[in-house]
Amino acid sequence: MKKYIITMTLCLCFFLQINGQELLFKDFKTTSVNETTQTYNLLNSRGAWPDSQNGSDQPSALIRVTFENISVEEAQGIEYKTSPNMNICDKKFWEQDKTKRFWIWVDSNIKNAYIEAILPGKGETTHSNRLDIPVLEPKGIYEVTLKSDKKLTIHVKTMPEDGVKVFIDGYLKGNANSDIPNIRVGNHVLTISHKGQEKVNETISVSESSVSFGPYDFRERKTVEFKSAPKGAALYINGEMKGTTPLKLELAYDNYNVEAKLGPGEYDQQAITINAASPTEIKMEPIRKKTFEAFATYNGKKVDADLYIDGKQEGSQRSSYTLTKPIGKTYSMNMIYYGNSRKRKIKVADDMSVEQEFKISARNSFVWPWQREYDACPVGISIGYVSKQLVTKGEGEKYKENGVWDDGEGKSLHGMQFGLHFQPCLSWGLGLYSGLFYELYMSSNDEYDYDEFMEHCIYIPVHAYYRLPFANKIALSIHGGLGFNYSVHGAYTDSEDTIEDYTDFYGEDAFPKRFNMAAEIGAGFRVGPVQINAQYSKGITNHKSYESLGDYKTTQNKLSLSVSYVIGSN
Repeated sequence: MKKYIITMTLCLCFFLQINGQELLFKDFKTTSVNETTQTYNLLNSRGAWPDSQNGSDQPSALIRVTFENISVEEAQGIEYKTSPNMNICDKKFWEQDKTKRFWIWVDSNIKNAYIEAILPGKGETTHSNRLDIPVLEPKGIYEVTLKSDKKLTIHVKTMPEDGVKVFIDGYLKGNANSDIPNIRVGNHVLTISHKGQEKVNETISVSESSVSFGPYDFRERKTVEFKSAPKGAALYINGEMKGTTPLKLELAYDNYNVEAKLGPGEYDQQAITINAASPTEIKMEPIRKKTFEAFATYNGKKVDADLYIDGKQEGSQRSSYTLTKPIGKTYSMNMIYYGNSRKRKIKVADDMSVEQEFKISARNSFVWPWQREYDACPVGISIGYVSKQLVTKGEGEKYKENGVWDDGEGKSLHGMQFGLHFQPCLSWGLGLYSGLFYELYMSSNDEYDYDEFMEHCIYIPVHAYYRLPFANKIALSIHGGLGFNYSVHGAYTDSEDTIEDYTDFYGEDAFPKRFNMAAEIGAGFRVGPVQINAQYSKGITNHKSYESLGDYKTTQNKLSLSVSYVIGSN
């Protein structure tokens, strides 16, 4: 049989495209004489040329498939199907074939035969076009190319992201960290520029298993030496162990979490930033530590203060600082609030309190009165002197009396006051003044059968309050508002008990009513636990004592002086 060389290009009979992928047979041809001889020698040395399986005694023919835009992994998964009149005698990848061709032996001398390639997928199967095969000679060697037109979306990651451009085969496709669609499976030239300078120019292979490329790191870098006391600690950068201290590392400009570990409980952790201004040496202390809270108080309340440790600022304008420091070390700490400060030396210990308070006092600079340090005393117990007087006005007259005896003109009713007062202060020195007081009034007059008088009253003030501190336990306060009095019981009595007590007089002519409301103003001056109080009340309630005599209005005024024992926070 004459040997001849057949070079032909076959038409596409049909193809099925699924998910954008096509498998195409192309460029079917006979192998060159030189390569045919080499192949014969290879196969003859191994005795590996199979016979046809169509009942003839003739050797089979060999078709070698070369892949284009198909990875080795995908090529190994491709299945081949021939027409019913042609058998596949053998198939394999030959290890000696450096071009990674797939070798298929089929029956020779078969007319009207064809072959298909099938790539099974997840729920879908991709078919090739059907390749019509001419009559193949026994031991004939033929070549064909199987090409994939599949397109994928690839991702190129760079650091940093600014000023980056990505090119595929010379065409601009996107910027940093972007998805680039419609890239054909196979080899491509990837070019990346950063701020106008070409940084990457390389060939990439795109396949189902290879669609992410990078990261390509264009960040500036800096050499940093990590030391520890004691040395020999395991050094971790962002959770990855890099070696033991001391250790020099070249790090890109970025933020890092650094840990140094020695034994159980012996560690140190720092968050660092690498840039042009950052230090070239980082010191770690992998020893046992204690975590505690440091905070400043001013006037008994937490305040936003600045903290300095060993002369270096730890933070600014915070109400609290959470610190983790090595056990056994001593630190000089200074809290500053509006120019006032409190310094303390703190030795870190296992049994130390987890709350370290810095009590700041006002000194050496101007501060608003409400910012001064003050031992607030919201509660006080008081005892004092009180007097009240009825004042009647009308028809051009003004008449003052104690309201008890007919001859009481110009006089007052005197008594004692006992009680509990509350003076909580909120912001800016403003607050509330209130309390609950018992008042006892007593008087006597030998000119009457009823020669003694006694009255029991309840008093409740509701005042606005302002406090002006001068020192920690010295302050002036003023308050004003409404006061409410109620006479629980009053009685005229005979000291010799010859007549029955007279109690039913409230609201009668020339007598006051049980209830009295007044406008009030008062002041207090505190030194230490003692507070002196003074208050004046001007009546609002009309007692109508002389209304039957004309256009008269009767009100009740009151004056009190007392001393209080105030209860503070310290």
